[in-house]
Amino acid sequence: MKSQLVHQWNCFLDNADIPEKNLDHVLHKIHFRINVDKNISENKPFYTLLKFYYRVAAVILLPLLIAGGVMAYRQFAGERRYAGIAWAEIHSTMGSRVSFNLPDGSTGWLNSGSTLKYALNFDGNRRVELEGEAYFDVVKDKSRPFFVRTSDIELKVLGTTFNLKSYPEDKTVEATLLTGMVEIKTLSEMPGSKQPVILKSNQKATFHKATDPLTPDENKATPEKIKGIRAVRISRDVDALPVVSWKDHKLVFVNEPFESLLVKIERWYDVEFTLLDNPADNLSYTGVFEKETVEQALRALELATPYFSYTINKNNIAVSFRNKKHHKPNL
Repeated sequence: MKSQLVHQWNCFLDNADIPEKNLDHVLHKIHFRINVDKNISENKPFYTLLKFYYRVAAVILLPLLIAGGVMAYRQFAGERRYAGIAWAEIHSTMGSRVSFNLPDGSTGWLNSGSTLKYALNFDGNRRVELEGEAYFDVVKDKSRPFFVRTSDIELKVLGTTFNLKSYPEDKTVEATLLTGMVEIKTLSEMPGSKQPVILKSNQKATFHKATDPLTPDENKATPEKIKGIRAVRISRDVDALPVVSWKDHKLVFVNEPFESLLVKIERWYDVEFTLLDNPADNLSYTGVFEKETVEQALRALELATPYFSYTINKNNIAVSFRNKKHHKPNL
């Protein structure tokens, strides 16, 4: 009998997926062997064998039942943690700008391709999460600070107006303060990056993401990359008008590098660029797009940039330079 139990146990281990395995077949096989042995051997009382094999079945099943109980508890605890918290999202699709009103009376705008998330119990906890770009006009309340969190930084304000740009694909996070004062802390994993940054009116903080690998570890085949902020630059006496003009449906750019201008145009018009070759170094632009269509905007770029050409195929635009030159055009 012992050899039969060992055989059944080994077969079970070979085919088991413990968290989800149905163990009825094991118990049925054990019961089957009990009945067979009863007919073969009349000398052993049936109740002794039954008691013994139920103990064996309990040994098999008990660890699995405990594991299942732990998994069920973890799931229940996770559900309890988020029970009672209802979230609201405001989303602005590519090529559009959307205004919003928060429950505390704060208002603002979402730029193209952005999402703002906040809890419906917002009155007791003024916290929002942002992915993309937004302009905030926050109602002043000294007893309840207003927090804005992105993937890289968190802002704390009492009552102020500011612009925050934090697209996941961008290499920087930019916070521009129009009025009031804000405190910004980074959510970086990099050492020495937790020092808060204080911004005052007409100041701008540019946080540079850690996009480059760190010094390679000799024991690792590839260099490790740590997420977070590696550097911050504070600009004073900033002209905020070009920064927040998007909420007034104006795309304003001043000395804008060609590559970043294309990104802004992509988001503004909901198009996608393909560079067939690279532009000249230090190519930058200054201008305003307001009511122009995407084709009118491209014609303006073509007029302002020698050797610039493009081809439109629905929402896809291929751009090439027949010759490379240093140029700093004004539109």
